[in-house]
Parts: sequence; structure tokens; C-alpha cells
Amino acid sequence: MELNRNDILSEIFTGLRISSDTYFRTHFAGDFSIAIPTEQRRIRFHLVLRGSCWLCMEGEPPVFLEEGDVALIPNGAAQMIKSDPVLPSIGLGELLASGALRDGCLHVGEGADITSLLCGFCRFDEELDHPILSSLPASLRLRLQDLGSEPWLAATLKLLALEANFNGQGSSAILNRLIETIVIQSTRTLSARPSEDAQAGFIAALGDKSLSRAITEIHRVPEQNWQVTHLAEIAGMSRASFARHFIRHVGKPPMEYVRDWRLMRARSLLTDTNLSSEEIATRCGYNSLPSFSKLFKKRFGMGPGTFRRNGGRT
Repeated sequence: MELNRNDILSEIFTGLRISSDTYFRTHFAGDFSIAIPTEQRRIRFHLVLRGSCWLCMEGEPPVFLEEGDVALIPNGAAQMIKSDPVLPSIGLGELLASGALRDGCLHVGEGADITSLLCGFCRFDEELDHPILSSLPASLRLRLQDLGSEPWLAATLKLLALEANFNGQGSSAILNRLIETIVIQSTRTLSARPSEDAQAGFIAALGDKSLSRAITEIHRVPEQNWQVTHLAEIAGMSRASFARHFIRHVGKPPMEYVRDWRLMRARSLLTDTNLSSEEIATRCGYNSLPSFSKLFKKRFGMGPGTFRRNGGRT
């Protein structure tokens, strides 16, 4: 089976059990400034359906958003949505306690100039992690006029806005799938031009021809008896240089990444297929079911059989 960068991203996000949901829509008028607190292991998003606003984050320059733009905040960091960057903010919790959320819409301010957003998030399996999450930028603005070279992403953004404004039966499920698609497509775009967005990190590794060859093989055949020397040969590098390069970008040694990916892959197969534990152990590179079960239990707190009986929950 041939794998490319896009297949790897799909595998990773599938393994992380990415899912999304919407918080609310907004009806902002006049002056507004809302502080949204930190929420770990969330990729927050704001789609501007009408009007404009500023996205403000500590340590980052304010980002102007207008109709059709989407802002992604991959690390769930605290942020503020403002009509003017200099305005003091009121906490989201305080607004919710005051009854500002009515019929799924957050109402703030009065006036004729309305700013309407669709706000939500993507979540991941709390038991899993992957270096790709820490390599995403603090925030990412997607603008239709900037996506001429990425028509698939532009088309998804247009469809997202249309569906959000339509708000018909089934819209919630459609919006959730579109948001997940945008997160994966955005990551793909970043990995295709890592020099513009990151000097290190897993996304940059996917854009590095040498490292991406090795990572692709790890994902393509996790059952292979991988050794650092073999992976270095695939990357076309010396063993020492490959190991240093891999750690710098991925954040862990090559064999640790192999181990973690095998376990993540096994967890997905236990959840999504009817394959026996023995077959999954073989497909994920374990010499025996006992060795697989021991490592799986050490990582997730229960054996593969118990995990499957629990419906894929630890």
C-alpha cells in the first residue's frame, strides 16, 4: 500500500478520534469584547458569517477577521473576540451566567451593525497524544482570497458558510464534519509549506523530504521490525544525523515514535474493526499477543480485550 502525506494526516487524525461540535452562534452589536478561557485539548474555531471582529491572544498580534474568514486556535489557548482591540473584556462565563445565551445564540450589545459568528471546537481522545498537535501554530486565519492555490480548502470554507447560514435539518452534523475536514486540510496546507510557518515540529517533518520518507514507511508498514539504522537508510542520512534530525522535528526518538504509533494504530483497530487481538498484534509489529497485551495495558491501563469490551474507552 502506498501512502502519502495526506494519508498520514488522515491516519493520525483518525487515530486521535477527532470530533467536533458547535458552542453557539453570536449576535454582537455595537462595542463588544468577550474573553474566552483556556480549554485544553481543543481546537477552537470561529467562522465569521456577517460583519467583522478582532481575535486577540496574549503574545500574538491582533488578527482581523471579516465575513467568510475562519480562525482556528489549535491549542485551546485563551482568546478575546473584540470589535476593537483596545476594549476591556468581559468573561464568557459571566455572559453565560447573565442569560446572554438564548436559543443557541450569544447576544452582546445593541446597534444596527451586527457581527455574527459560528463558534465551536474539535476535541480528541483524552488518552491519546501525537506530536502533530504541539506543532500547530498558536492561531491560523483562513481567508478565501488567500486560498487560490488551495481550491479544495476554499470550497470547503464556502460550503461551511452556506451550511451555517442555511441552518436546516441535519446542519449540525454536516457542520461538524466540515469543521473536521477544514482542520485536516489546513494541516495539510501547512505541511506543504512548512518553511513559511515552522522551522521544527511534526508538520515541518512531513515537509522534509528525508524525514517524510521515513515517517511514511513507519505508517505504511508498522509491522516491520524497524531499527534506527534502517530508517536512516530510507531517509538517506547517517544514523546519528537522522536521529538528531528526527528528535528535533518530532520531539522524540525514532523508536519511541514507532512504539507510540503502533499503540495508537492498535487502539484504532480495536475500536473500528472486528479483527482479533492476535491479528491486530501482528499488523502492528508485535511478536506475540502477550507482548502486545502487556505494552497496551502499560500504556492505557487495561488489556486490549478489556478495552474492546468497554467499547473503546479506558
